[in-house]
Amino acid sequence: EESMTSRVVFGTGAVFVMLYGVVFALSKSSKNAKNVLHKFNMWIHGVVHLIFTQETRWKPEKLDDPATLLEAKESGQEVVKKTIIFIRHGESQWNWVFNDGKSPLRFLKPSFFINLATAMFYETLDAVTGDSVFLDSPLSQEGVEQARSLSEFLEQKEPHEDKEIEKMRQILLGNETESIVCSSNLRRALVTTAIGLWPRLKKKQEKMHILSSLQESSRNVDTMSLSLPDSYPPLPVAQDSLEGFDPEKLFITAENKGNKSICEKGSVRMFEFAEWVFASNSADVIIAGGHSLYFRNFFRSFLPHSSSHAAKKHKIKNGGAVSFTFYKSKLGDKELYMVEEKSIRQIHLGFNI
Repeated sequence: EESMTSRVVFGTGAVFVMLYGVVFALSKSSKNAKNVLHKFNMWIHGVVHLIFTQETRWKPEKLDDPATLLEAKESGQEVVKKTIIFIRHGESQWNWVFNDGKSPLRFLKPSFFINLATAMFYETLDAVTGDSVFLDSPLSQEGVEQARSLSEFLEQKEPHEDKEIEKMRQILLGNETESIVCSSNLRRALVTTAIGLWPRLKKKQEKMHILSSLQESSRNVDTMSLSLPDSYPPLPVAQDSLEGFDPEKLFITAENKGNKSICEKGSVRMFEFAEWVFASNSADVIIAGGHSLYFRNFFRSFLPHSSSHAAKKHKIKNGGAVSFTFYKSKLGDKELYMVEEKSIRQIHLGFNI
């Protein structure tokens, strides 16, 4: 039995190596083969990351208490602040297949097997295009509609009855206070942000920063980015949804380092983003498109440990927008960051409570 098992393993490995070698050779002269090779490499990276990643092996509550920043302020240290608006992406095709409900029994429903078979069929067809259903999973049709709901919220003619929410709505439209737009390098966040803010982006011919520091914190393969460093991923959903969409004109890619590494912890990217917020621009407001787990971990990490705010426990709804004030100071050689709890505003949809 051991001999048979060894032969099967060896044979499977040999076939894989042979196929990889053929695709690698063809990729030198064929764009389709080059796309297949890139997908091959992405799947290898994604599976290895799934098994060996250190990304989730940290606990926000074990970080230094952000309330220490108040001690720095009392000691006379300079404290600076920015306003951040988080926009969570719409539903992805990965969510459509695997997250239809919370019960484990959802995997026994006929609809799950139908959706999975459909997704695998399109994943096979996408092999030569560089696109994917699972890797860097794009928006589903429902996700596109969720992104459009944000755009429709911004374009409402009547002002919102809550003055603070109305102020944030005007900021999102680019009508008030200097602000800058950025997004995770994952497609569902890029396209949600583009669709949701299209009234502003198209009118002002404004650019969006792609930040690898906003990439989602999870071991799943849908959090792998298809974009190469200093580039953007294939975005057919945006091409189909937005008239005049031109990624060459829309995106600033210099801050996209490409895919996250296997050994990197999610906390590293959050602190990189926190540093970027204060170091990379002069805007008073940062509008960031991103992901549920990343945002929840951000609040868990930078709200004071004593805080019991819903942001620590609940995800932002798909297509939702939440704003807050973010502080930075220094105590000795240590950089300190803190989210002000009372400043958190649910602008559109809010938390999934």
